[in-house]
Amino acid sequence: MEVCILDTLLGVNEDGTSAHSASTPGGPQEAGLLHHTGHHLSITDMDTSITLFSEDALVGDALARGVDLREYAATVASDLAKVHSLHVGDYVAKRASLADLEMQVKDCDAMLASMVHLLEGFQLDLDKISAEIRDLQERSNDMSLKLKNRTGSQEHLSKVLEGLVITPDLIKKICEGEVNEFFLQHLLDLNKKMAYVKSQKGAHIRALKDVGPELERLRLKATEKIREFLLKKIDSLKTPNTNISIIQQNHLLKFKELYWFLLERYSEAAQEVRATYTTTTQQYYLASFEKYVKSLSSVQTIIADKGDLIGSAESQGTGSGGGWTAGMTGLFSNKNNQLKNRSNVYSLGERVQVLTTEDAGIILAHVAEEQRLKFPYEVIFKSINRLLMDNASSEYMFSTEFFFSTWRRGSKMAVADPATIGTVFADIFEPTLKFLQNALKQYIDASFDAVGVLLCIRLNSFHARLMQKRRIPCLENFMNLLNILLWPRFQAIMDLHIESLRKVGKVSVTKDCHPHFITRRYAEFSASILALNDGFDDALLVNSLVRLRNEVESLLFRMTDDIPQRKDKLILLINNHDLVSSILGEYAQLPCFDDERAYFDRSLESKTGEFVEEELKNEVGYLMEFVDRAELEKNLDTLDVSRFEAVASQFNNQWKQSIAQINASILQSFPNFQNGARILHAAFTLLLLFYKRFITLFEKRFVGRGRKVHPVGLQTVLFEIKKNQPNFF
Repeated sequence: MEVCILDTLLGVNEDGTSAHSASTPGGPQEAGLLHHTGHHLSITDMDTSITLFSEDALVGDALARGVDLREYAATVASDLAKVHSLHVGDYVAKRASLADLEMQVKDCDAMLASMVHLLEGFQLDLDKISAEIRDLQERSNDMSLKLKNRTGSQEHLSKVLEGLVITPDLIKKICEGEVNEFFLQHLLDLNKKMAYVKSQKGAHIRALKDVGPELERLRLKATEKIREFLLKKIDSLKTPNTNISIIQQNHLLKFKELYWFLLERYSEAAQEVRATYTTTTQQYYLASFEKYVKSLSSVQTIIADKGDLIGSAESQGTGSGGGWTAGMTGLFSNKNNQLKNRSNVYSLGERVQVLTTEDAGIILAHVAEEQRLKFPYEVIFKSINRLLMDNASSEYMFSTEFFFSTWRRGSKMAVADPATIGTVFADIFEPTLKFLQNALKQYIDASFDAVGVLLCIRLNSFHARLMQKRRIPCLENFMNLLNILLWPRFQAIMDLHIESLRKVGKVSVTKDCHPHFITRRYAEFSASILALNDGFDDALLVNSLVRLRNEVESLLFRMTDDIPQRKDKLILLINNHDLVSSILGEYAQLPCFDDERAYFDRSLESKTGEFVEEELKNEVGYLMEFVDRAELEKNLDTLDVSRFEAVASQFNNQWKQSIAQINASILQSFPNFQNGARILHAAFTLLLLFYKRFITLFEKRFVGRGRKVHPVGLQTVLFEIKKNQPNFF
């Protein structure tokens, strides 16, 4: 196409002749403007064509080299003719192969045509099979639907028959059989039939009219036998020495469904069974605990009475029980119980084991009597309460499972109301709890054993936490009531101790000013209370101990009123404070003692400082007075040297005797060797400090001057102190 257009542009015909020599209707000029298709070519079209072909790579290259376009077109035409001839020759040379290829193509077409025919046959066969499958599927669906309908009808009919048909075996077991596991199985079957009949009350089933009366007769017979069976088992609890847990677990719980059948089908009989059980177990527990508490009275030991208050005189605690045993009547009074364990009146001692031991702590009274064992009240309190907790927990769980466990009633589940469970338990244990409450109140109101009452309070808290772990709330109100009884009595006993200290009149003090027995009582008592407050931090206890401490200190100061010498007063105070500090120091590992111990340590340190100064004044008062006055002088030169020499001379003559006297006086005044050694150390330290200050003043005053007296060397004095008291240093 490009060659033809190029020929046209160059004026060359298709046969190679010049277009100018051809004759045209319009003359030579018009012929030169004709297109090879017969159309006229305008100048604009020519410019467009030239622009178009100039963009071609070959034409553009030819134009750039200045080649004649006519010659170029002729060369291209010649090359095309040569290529055409070569292709024609190549085709002619390979005509045999092309003919063979054509035959192979025809054979393939024939083979493919036969395969198409075969596949069409297969398609027809598959269409027939598909139609048959659809027919089988439709028939299968019809059969499945029929089977489903028949199955549904059969299930419905089976359910009706199962709910209505009363077998002879069922009638025989209900009417004639004994109440046992087999009876229970048939009873459950009967209950299902009754529930079904009741659910089909509005249905049009003729058999319901016939089976209804029979089921009613079976119900009456079953409830009669169940009532007799349960009442007989409950009545066996009245037999002496009966283990109620065995009957509950092996007989009643095993047939708990009997009671629920009775409750659902004959509520009056169920209420009778429940009321009989409540009354029987109520009497059982009350009689058992009355017997047990009474048996424990013979193994109880008296710890404290009214004559054992901190401020009471030593002669008042005669061991006869005082006003307490005289006023005790009831379960805990015992004429043979006259001896007291006075070692535990104020100190905690081994009594704390009632809190720390892992043993349940239940006392067997007959064993204790045989072994002649005696127990303080807190051990008896623990034994009674642990026995109560175990029995109450067992009874609560039994009542919940037997009377209030779930029971299927038709299509519904009946669930017990927690408040109702608590009501049943309260009906059973109310007399027993009242008895125990009165017994405790009778003891508490007459008790003067603050340590024992506080131990009972701690035990009660421990028991409450134990019941919470068991998730059994039945004794929560009872334990709260015990706290209400115990705490006020504890506070009342504390008030009695404080009041006894206030009422102490003139107290005789020994000449050696040893610790008073009231101080020892207070120290042991306060240590016991603080030890039992560890981990509880009750502010009530702390406040009571502060009040008690203030009264003890007030009493100590009243004791010193009859002592003329200030030194002896300080000795009395130090010995008593040291006793308290020593006893409290035995509990250094308990942080609850820190405040109380720190208070007495500060007081002891203050009184010790006062005593040391007083002791030194008696021996080297002249030295101390001179040093204090001399240090106030701005200019030592104003002081007469004779005064320095007089003091030095007097000390040189008396210092050995003074040291020996201080040593003997302090060690004799304080029976606690550690306390005396500590005070002696403080006294000698203060003596050395005063003497060192005197030496310093002496050297300053005699600088550059002669001296008549040379003071004893400080090292000599220190050596003498060490020589006299080698064990101390």
